[in-house]
Amino acid sequence: MKKEALGVDIGNVIINHRLTDNNDKTLYEERYSTILATEGVYESLKELNDKKFHGNIFLISKCTPWAQEKILAWLKDNDFYAKTGLKPENIFFCRERHEKDKICKENNVTYFIDDRLEVLSHMVTTVPHLFLYQPDQAEINEYRQFLSQVAVVETWKEAVEKIK
Repeated sequence: MKKEALGVDIGNVIINHRLTDNNDKTLYEERYSTILATEGVYESLKELNDKKFHGNIFLISKCTPWAQEKILAWLKDNDFYAKTGLKPENIFFCRERHEKDKICKENNVTYFIDDRLEVLSHMVTTVPHLFLYQPDQAEINEYRQFLSQVAVVETWKEAVEKIK
Protein backbone atom coordinates (compact mmCIF):
# COMPACT_ATOMS: atom_id res chain seq x y z
CA MET A 1 0.00 0.00 0.00
CA LYS A 2 1.25 3.44 -0.96
CA LYS A 3 2.19 5.69 1.96
CA GLU A 4 -0.08 8.65 2.45
CA ALA A 5 1.39 12.14 2.71
CA LEU A 6 0.04 15.56 3.61
CA GLY A 7 1.10 18.82 2.01
CA VAL A 8 0.37 22.08 3.81
CA ASP A 9 0.64 25.66 2.60
CA ILE A 10 2.19 28.08 5.08
CA GLY A 11 0.78 31.60 4.57
CA ASN A 12 -2.72 31.89 6.08
CA VAL A 13 -2.80 28.16 6.76
CA ILE A 14 -0.01 27.99 9.36
CA ILE A 15 1.04 31.65 9.78
CA ASN A 16 -2.07 33.79 10.22
CA HIS A 17 -1.50 36.83 8.01
CA ARG A 18 -5.24 37.58 8.08
CA LEU A 19 -4.89 39.15 11.52
CA THR A 20 -2.15 41.52 10.43
CA ASP A 21 -2.08 44.98 8.90
CA ASN A 22 -0.47 44.53 5.48
CA ASN A 23 0.66 48.16 5.61
CA ASP A 24 2.63 47.63 8.83
CA LYS A 25 6.12 47.46 7.29
CA THR A 26 7.88 47.00 10.64
CA LEU A 27 5.75 43.93 11.35
CA TYR A 28 6.81 42.23 8.14
CA GLU A 29 10.40 43.53 8.19
CA GLU A 30 11.35 43.45 11.88
CA ARG A 31 8.70 41.56 13.84
CA TYR A 32 7.54 38.81 11.48
CA SER A 33 8.03 36.10 14.10
CA THR A 34 5.41 37.79 16.30
CA ILE A 35 2.63 37.02 13.81
CA LEU A 36 0.33 34.44 15.36
CA ALA A 37 -0.12 30.90 14.16
CA THR A 38 -3.57 29.93 12.89
CA GLU A 39 -5.75 28.65 15.69
CA GLY A 40 -5.24 24.95 16.41
CA VAL A 41 -2.47 24.40 13.85
CA TYR A 42 0.16 23.04 16.25
CA GLU A 43 -2.11 20.48 17.90
CA SER A 44 -3.71 19.48 14.61
CA LEU A 45 -0.46 18.87 12.75
CA LYS A 46 0.93 16.95 15.74
CA GLU A 47 -2.18 14.74 15.81
CA LEU A 48 -2.12 14.14 12.05
CA ASN A 49 1.61 13.39 12.15
CA ASP A 50 1.32 11.00 15.11
CA LYS A 51 -1.82 9.16 14.02
CA LYS A 52 -1.88 9.17 10.23
CA PHE A 53 1.13 10.51 8.34
CA HIS A 54 4.08 9.42 10.54
CA GLY A 55 6.62 11.93 9.26
CA ASN A 56 5.09 12.32 5.80
CA ILE A 57 3.93 15.91 6.18
CA PHE A 58 5.45 18.51 3.87
CA LEU A 59 5.26 22.29 4.12
CA ILE A 60 5.02 23.78 0.63
CA SER A 61 5.00 27.54 0.13
CA LYS A 62 5.06 29.90 -2.83
CA CYS A 63 6.98 33.00 -1.84
CA THR A 64 9.84 35.34 -2.64
CA PRO A 65 13.36 34.64 -1.35
CA TRP A 66 12.86 37.47 1.19
CA ALA A 67 9.63 35.92 2.49
CA GLN A 68 11.27 32.48 2.54
CA GLU A 69 13.88 33.79 4.96
CA LYS A 70 11.14 35.32 7.16
CA ILE A 71 9.11 32.09 7.15
CA LEU A 72 12.10 29.94 8.13
CA ALA A 73 12.83 32.33 11.01
CA TRP A 74 9.17 32.26 12.09
CA LEU A 75 9.15 28.45 12.17
CA LYS A 76 12.32 28.43 14.27
CA ASP A 77 11.35 31.29 16.59
CA ASN A 78 7.92 29.78 17.27
CA ASP A 79 9.28 26.26 18.00
CA PHE A 80 7.12 24.95 15.17
CA TYR A 81 9.01 21.68 14.69
CA ALA A 82 9.08 20.85 18.42
CA LYS A 83 5.37 21.61 18.79
CA THR A 84 4.28 19.56 15.75
CA GLY A 85 6.88 16.82 15.44
CA LEU A 86 7.39 17.70 11.78
CA LYS A 87 10.80 17.47 10.14
CA PRO A 88 12.63 20.68 9.11
CA GLU A 89 13.88 18.93 5.98
CA ASN A 90 10.27 18.52 4.79
CA ILE A 91 9.86 22.14 3.75
CA PHE A 92 9.82 23.28 0.14
CA PHE A 93 9.57 26.69 -1.48
CA CYS A 94 8.66 27.66 -5.02
CA ARG A 95 8.21 30.95 -6.86
CA GLU A 96 4.98 30.21 -8.77
CA ARG A 97 1.71 28.77 -7.42
CA HIS A 98 1.45 26.04 -10.06
CA GLU A 99 4.87 24.68 -8.99
CA LYS A 100 3.37 23.34 -5.76
CA ASP A 101 1.81 20.53 -7.81
CA LYS A 102 5.24 19.34 -9.00
CA ILE A 103 6.53 19.29 -5.40
CA CYS A 104 3.46 17.27 -4.39
CA LYS A 105 4.11 14.73 -7.17
CA GLU A 106 7.77 14.38 -6.18
CA ASN A 107 6.78 13.67 -2.56
CA ASN A 108 3.74 11.48 -3.29
CA VAL A 109 1.39 13.90 -1.51
CA THR A 110 -2.13 12.47 -1.24
CA TYR A 111 -3.71 15.28 0.84
CA PHE A 112 -3.13 19.02 0.46
CA ILE A 113 -4.39 22.05 2.40
CA ASP A 114 -4.18 25.55 0.93
CA ASP A 115 -6.08 28.81 1.29
CA ARG A 116 -6.10 29.40 -2.48
CA LEU A 117 -8.41 27.59 -4.85
CA GLU A 118 -6.10 28.62 -7.69
CA VAL A 119 -3.32 26.48 -6.19
CA LEU A 120 -5.64 23.51 -5.68
CA SER A 121 -6.90 23.83 -9.27
CA HIS A 122 -3.46 22.71 -10.46
CA MET A 123 -3.67 19.56 -8.29
CA VAL A 124 -7.10 18.16 -9.14
CA THR A 125 -5.66 15.33 -11.24
CA THR A 126 -2.63 14.54 -9.06
CA VAL A 127 -3.60 14.93 -5.38
CA PRO A 128 -6.70 12.87 -4.45
CA HIS A 129 -7.76 14.82 -1.34
CA LEU A 130 -7.78 18.63 -1.55
CA PHE A 131 -8.80 21.00 1.24
CA LEU A 132 -9.50 24.71 0.83
CA TYR A 133 -8.80 26.45 4.14
CA GLN A 134 -10.76 29.61 5.00
CA PRO A 135 -11.11 30.68 1.36
CA ASP A 136 -11.48 34.19 0.01
CA GLN A 137 -14.87 34.60 -1.69
CA ALA A 138 -13.49 36.65 -4.60
CA GLU A 139 -11.04 33.90 -5.46
CA ILE A 140 -13.76 31.25 -5.20
CA ASN A 141 -15.75 33.22 -7.77
CA GLU A 142 -12.77 33.25 -10.13
CA TYR A 143 -12.00 29.50 -9.83
CA ARG A 144 -15.54 28.25 -9.15
CA GLN A 145 -15.28 25.39 -11.67
CA PHE A 146 -12.84 23.62 -9.31
CA LEU A 147 -14.85 24.08 -6.12
CA SER A 148 -16.67 20.74 -6.45
CA GLN A 149 -13.30 18.95 -6.41
CA VAL A 150 -12.18 20.25 -3.01
CA ALA A 151 -13.48 20.16 0.56
CA VAL A 152 -13.83 23.58 2.17
CA VAL A 153 -12.67 23.72 5.80
CA GLU A 154 -12.93 26.70 8.12
CA THR A 155 -10.86 25.42 11.06
CA TRP A 156 -7.97 23.08 11.71
CA LYS A 157 -10.28 20.94 13.85
CA GLU A 158 -12.59 20.49 10.85
CA ALA A 159 -9.62 19.65 8.62
CA VAL A 160 -8.41 16.96 11.04
CA GLU A 161 -11.89 15.40 11.19
CA LYS A 162 -12.10 15.21 7.39
CA ILE A 163 -8.56 13.87 6.98
CA LYS A 164 -8.44 11.16 9.65
